[in-house]
Amino acid sequence: MIRKILGVAALIAILASCGNKTQKEETTGKEVTKVTVDEVLADMQKYVDQEVIISGIVNHVCSHGGKRMFIMGSNPDAAIKITPDDAIGVFEKELEGSDVLVTGIVKELRIDEAYVDNLEKEVAEGADNEAIHDHSAGTHDEEAENEKQAQLDAMRNKIAESEQGYYSQFWIEASEFEVKDHDHAEEGHEHEHMEDEDHSHEEGHDHEHGEEGHTH
Repeated sequence: MIRKILGVAALIAILASCGNKTQKEETTGKEVTKVTVDEVLADMQKYVDQEVIISGIVNHVCSHGGKRMFIMGSNPDAAIKITPDDAIGVFEKELEGSDVLVTGIVKELRIDEAYVDNLEKEVAEGADNEAIHDHSAGTHDEEAENEKQAQLDAMRNKIAESEQGYYSQFWIEASEFEVKDHDHAEEGHEHEHMEDEDHSHEEGHDHEHGEEGHTH
């Protein structure tokens, strides 16, 4: 009888443990790291294959199908490339200047001589490739997209300069994104200015960038 009671007690304990585990998984869900643009740019390798939530100002959306947008942090000359997943599809050009919140996976592409050789063949055939659209050195120049050979030569130079025999490109593949609403914040901010001060909130937050300010 005692053995039977102990067996039942053990079974109850196991079921309770399983129930607590399920409840914990449902409560916590998968872990998503909240980061800033500056933090990710400082050490992209650290976040590879991690899902992150990141916010920043959109300083450029590629006009070639809207498959790439770039968000910046405190430094307007450094930005992270964002690509959309199939569910998002494309980014609209009107997003430029917007403050967005992006959820996505940090991706890494390692580029070596074999990769560049294959890429050169694809470029010759007119194929599009993510490596050609790298936000290299944090800059983005629309005209450089038409200088494929120059970019291939630059890739080979970077490989030659690297100790590992390759270098990495990083970007975030977005699964979700939203445009932050600052209407309420702007109304509160306007009340802080004296009437005789010549401060235009729109001018202070104008993030429109001409394409000549970017280098691909």
